[in-house]
Amino acid sequence: MKTNQVAIIGGGPAGIAAAKSLLEDGLTPVIIEQSGALGGQWQQGAAHSGQWPGMHANSCHIKMSFSDYDYPAGTQMFPTNREVLAYLHAYARHFGVDAHVRFHTRVELIARGPENQYVVWTVNQDGERRTELFERVIVATGRYNKPRYPTTPGLDHFHGRVIHSMEYRGRAQFRGQRVLVVGNSISGLEIASDLAKDDTVTVISSARKPRYIARKIMHGVPTDQLAFTRFGAYVNQALPPAEAAEGLKQLILSAVGNPADFGGLRPAESLLEAGVSQCQDYLDHVQTGRIRAVTGVQAYAPGRAVLTDGEVLEVDAVILATGYDLHLPFLHEDLRRAVKADRQHLELHHFTFHPALPGFAFMGLYEQIGSYFVTAELQARWIAACWSGAHPAPTAVDMAVGLAEARLQQQRGHATCQQVAEMISHDLGVAPSIEQYPELAPELFFGMLAPAQFRLEGHGRQPDARQRFERNVRYFSGGQPLPLGEREMGSLLMLAARLPHHRPLQQLVKQLQASETVA
Repeated sequence: MKTNQVAIIGGGPAGIAAAKSLLEDGLTPVIIEQSGALGGQWQQGAAHSGQWPGMHANSCHIKMSFSDYDYPAGTQMFPTNREVLAYLHAYARHFGVDAHVRFHTRVELIARGPENQYVVWTVNQDGERRTELFERVIVATGRYNKPRYPTTPGLDHFHGRVIHSMEYRGRAQFRGQRVLVVGNSISGLEIASDLAKDDTVTVISSARKPRYIARKIMHGVPTDQLAFTRFGAYVNQALPPAEAAEGLKQLILSAVGNPADFGGLRPAESLLEAGVSQCQDYLDHVQTGRIRAVTGVQAYAPGRAVLTDGEVLEVDAVILATGYDLHLPFLHEDLRRAVKADRQHLELHHFTFHPALPGFAFMGLYEQIGSYFVTAELQARWIAACWSGAHPAPTAVDMAVGLAEARLQQQRGHATCQQVAEMISHDLGVAPSIEQYPELAPELFFGMLAPAQFRLEGHGRQPDARQRFERNVRYFSGGQPLPLGEREMGSLLMLAARLPHHRPLQQLVKQLQASETVA
C-alpha cells in the first residue's frame, strides 16, 4: 500500500532536521530511535554518546543551530553539550517532531522489498518485533559511534587502563595518574586539555603526524567566522589545493603561531601534508608544561609505551583518540554493495543519494571539518523537497557525475562544512543569488556560514530570513555590518580573475566596482 510515511533511522540532529523538513513538505516522518530520548551524541551519559560532562561544542552557537530557530538569548559563544541538547529538544517540540518518534526501538535490518520499497525489521525494549514496508528511508545514525582501535604491537599487554576517547567521561577518574593521550585530532587535544586542568595528572600527548593547531577564537572572533565561510568554499574552487592550504596555514600562524613556538611538535611545512586540528587552550598547556607533546607510539609493553623516536614512557593509562569507523550494521549486504560501503566511506551523489536506491537517502555519514548542523539541515531539506515533488530530483546523469565526484573526494579526505553547504544549497536551489545582494557581499562571502542565508530564496524561503541572517552573522561584531575593506575587495577580485565563467561572481564584482567609483 502506498504511504507518505518516511522511516528515519536515528534521532540525533540529522534525524530531527529530517523529520522537521519532511513535515514542512507534507510527508510523515517515523523516527526510529534506539535510546529513550532525542539528541544523538549530544545525550551526554548515554551509551552511544562520546561526550563528557561540561564538554563544549567546537563551533559557536550560530553554527550549531538550524536556519529558523535560534538559541536562547545569553547562550555562551561555544555552548555546552547540555545547552545543545536543550536546543535540540526545544526545536523538536516547537516543530512537532516529538509526536513522530518511536523510542527504545532498534533497527535490526533494512533490505530491499517489493515494488521499490524497503523492508525494515525492528525490535523494541520489550522484545516485540516489527516488520514494515517503507517506500522511503533516511539513514541518519551518525558518523562517529564505532571506535577505531590501532593495531600497535603490545597494546593488548599494556596491563594499564586503555580506553577509546569515546569512553572518556572526565578527568576525575584519572586523578594522580600518568596518562598518555594518543592522537591529535580535536578530541585528542580537548581530552589532553581537560586532563591538564588537574595538577595531579601527568598528561602526555602523542602525535604520529604533528598538525597545525587553530584556536576556537582567532583574531577576536570565532574561527567559524574566519575559516568556515563562502569565500573558503570559492577559494577551493579557484586555487590549486596547495595554494589554498597555504592561505589557511598563514591564517593560523598569524593568529596562533607554530606549535613548536609553544614547545610542541613542529608540523611539516605543507599544511596539506600536516593537516589541521583545533583546541582553544591546548598550546597554552603545552607552553606551561602541563601537557608534554611527544611523537607517535610504535609499541607497548606492560606499563610502558615505546615512542617512534625510541623514548620509553612509563604510564598508567592510555586514551586512544584514534578515530571512528563508519558503522551501519543494519544495512543488508545488497545495499552495502550498492553504495560501496567500507570502514570510512559511502559512494553517494553529493553525500546523499544513489541511483541504484530510489527512495533511500543518507545524512551526515561523511567525514566533515566544521559543524554538521548547517549541512545536515540542507540535506534534510533537499531530501524532503525531492520526495515531496517540491523540487526536481537529481537525474541519472547528475548522479553519475556526483558518484565520480565522490570518488575524488574520498582521495582528498575530509570535506569542509562550507564545501558541502555550497554544493547542496545549489542542488536545492537555495544558495543566495550573490549578485542580488551586493550590500550583503562582505557577510555572504567573509562572514560565518549563518544558516538563515539559505532561507532567503528558493523552496522554503521565509520572510524573516534576511533579518535573522543579519542578526546572526553580526552577532559577534556587536550588531555592526562587516565592512568591505580593501583586503576583502582584493580577495573578490582574485576570485573573479580565477573563476571567469562564474557569472554571478563577475556580476557582483562589477556592481561593487561601480559603487566604489560612484563613492
